[in-house]
Amino acid sequence: MRGNKRESEFFTSLAPMKAVTTRHFTDTLCDCGEPDEYISEFLRVHPTAIATNDIIDLIENRKSVADLNIQLLGKEFEHFLRIAKELQCYKIKSINLNCGCPMPKISRKGVGGTLLTELNIMDDIISTLSNKIDIPISVKARIGYKDPKEFDIILDHVMKHRLSAVYVHARIVKGMYDEPANFEYVKISKAALHCHVIANGDVTRAQEAVNTIEETNTDGVMIGRAVISNPWIFRQINELANKAKVFIPAGEDYLGFIEKLQNVSEEFGLTDFQKPRR
Repeated sequence: MRGNKRESEFFTSLAPMKAVTTRHFTDTLCDCGEPDEYISEFLRVHPTAIATNDIIDLIENRKSVADLNIQLLGKEFEHFLRIAKELQCYKIKSINLNCGCPMPKISRKGVGGTLLTELNIMDDIISTLSNKIDIPISVKARIGYKDPKEFDIILDHVMKHRLSAVYVHARIVKGMYDEPANFEYVKISKAALHCHVIANGDVTRAQEAVNTIEETNTDGVMIGRAVISNPWIFRQINELANKAKVFIPAGEDYLGFIEKLQNVSEEFGLTDFQKPRR
């Protein structure tokens, strides 16, 4: 049974990560202190795509009380509509459009971050979904494909649509994860858009999350890879927000988390974990 959702001054979101933001990880994260919302690992949109068993399991059987957004990745708006109609039968917060994935094998297919070079396609997808389904639409995007100078035209396109949230990963697509995030673009987005704006990129510690929210006046912060090395980061952000003592995990806490993750993973039929040594 799900517990009560927590309240925090600082809104937090777990970024979509392939093979990470699955039910076995999110169920384990509940014991550490979860975010206000999750975005699922992307569901690839193509002519024969359907909502996978893993996605349906995450929606229906997760332990979490946090809101859940389902991310779709593709470029064919008619197939986006078909899958979105299937998903709107379930209790989810939004359909999230991936306009930021920088991985070369994704970019070569013209999807993810490459949509920022084909903004008319992005427009068609958002408009089709907004007009034909009842679930809110959100977008996760980077600030440009090759150059931050592309940001202004991307923002102009995003501003045309009725969106529930925009998650701004403050790097360009070609920069992958190597360049430092420039949160000035998040600040500009927040001033221009009439929806929730969430900052993403380079946030690795709880205090950095708080600083980012306060300095950009954004509605919240999205954290990805840092959660893997510190699964208590959302708890720590909440404690900072409430001026409470911040939990500092010890070695035993990490071992306990790994063992719980292993147990849950074995329950899901994932057996690639090696038992931690004490």
